[in-house]
Amino acid sequence: HRMNARDTSNPMRGLRPLVAALAATASCGAWAEDPNPWYVGATQSLTRDSNVYRLNDNAPLAPDRARADTYSSTGLVGGLDLSIGRQHFYGAGNVRYNRYQDNDNLTNTSYGLNAGWDWATVWNLSGGVNVSANQSLAQLDGNSSAQVQTNDRNLVKTDQIGARIAWGGTGLLSVRGDYSHSRVRYSRPTQLSSNSSNSSADSGSVGTFYNINPDLTAGVALRLTRTEQGAAVAGAPAGQTTNSNGRNIDLSLNWRYTVQTGVNARLSFTRQTNAGGGNQDFSGLTGSLAATYAPTAKLAFSLAYNRDAGTNGTFFNVPAQAGPGGSTPATTVLVQNSQVADSLSLGGTYAATAKIGVTAGYTYRQSRIANPGGGDYNDKLQVASLGASWAIARAWQLGCNLSHEKRDAGGAAGLAYSANVIGCSAQFTLR
Repeated sequence: HRMNARDTSNPMRGLRPLVAALAATASCGAWAEDPNPWYVGATQSLTRDSNVYRLNDNAPLAPDRARADTYSSTGLVGGLDLSIGRQHFYGAGNVRYNRYQDNDNLTNTSYGLNAGWDWATVWNLSGGVNVSANQSLAQLDGNSSAQVQTNDRNLVKTDQIGARIAWGGTGLLSVRGDYSHSRVRYSRPTQLSSNSSNSSADSGSVGTFYNINPDLTAGVALRLTRTEQGAAVAGAPAGQTTNSNGRNIDLSLNWRYTVQTGVNARLSFTRQTNAGGGNQDFSGLTGSLAATYAPTAKLAFSLAYNRDAGTNGTFFNVPAQAGPGGSTPATTVLVQNSQVADSLSLGGTYAATAKIGVTAGYTYRQSRIANPGGGDYNDKLQVASLGASWAIARAWQLGCNLSHEKRDAGGAAGLAYSANVIGCSAQFTLR
């Protein structure tokens, strides 16, 4: 769950995070070779979105609204990666002013911040602390009800703090504990839908791991989660908060053949109970699989599969992982009222030259949404993207990206839409 400021692991939701990821990718390679531990820069992008409100193709719009729009994003970026002895400090942040040409009501300021500290000390003790904070325009591509759609502006904030401690180092056995607190806040929670409301969660786990050999590690852990969601949940009495409690036994396996090639797998026995409305009880198997493969120095592929239960499961149920890559992405998947959600992502990168890179990706997600008022339904989302980046000079990077998004959700009213997004960005960075 190594992402943001979280972000490379879910690169398929909207163009703003995709453009940011392209610029970050172009800059990170040069940064790693530079002795300076910091960078600052400015970025400018222009994006065209064919369906900015993610509404049904035939859904009516307010008289002063436009379905397609062009918007510009002007921002500042900066970061730090500093090691002092056995201590490692890192951080990355950005702030952007996003101005829409026709839909002035959507003009907003977005930001992303990710920072952390990795530490190690005597007696094979190590750990880390990671914090992240993000704000963006709430995208209605999976975190809203199929029954209620809107063409008003709504900002969403996703924040997370996590900590971990481990004992054992590179020895045969090690013990590790993780804790994270996460929350989602909307500027206008009642304007989105009955299924999108403010929520927060805590997740804690403790486990033991066995190093079978230098490349292979197996582990078992107990993980507990608790999520609190606002009264907007379908089926909940007015003014009542819903609580979801999850108990998981996690079996994990991590195989790392090289830095570029490896597999990380988790199989969990999950039981989730819900109180205060809704129908989110779940008992069964969940888990994840992440694999990377680099057949050549220029070509790399990635595959990721996740099955998570609960409100905002992908965001809340995975403890923060410390590291330079961050932990909470701007592309956080928010699937509220979800009993269980399955997602599959495929990606590829190709370094055409030392300065030109190409990326491609595809994501398919299906969520089982609890909706007692109108019956449960399946919510399906597909996103395909193609991008390119060009490091013109040491301080200059250019990037362009094209994505196609398609959603098909059931429910009482149903929801089916498609959207095409294309944009280009330029970034100037001082190191």
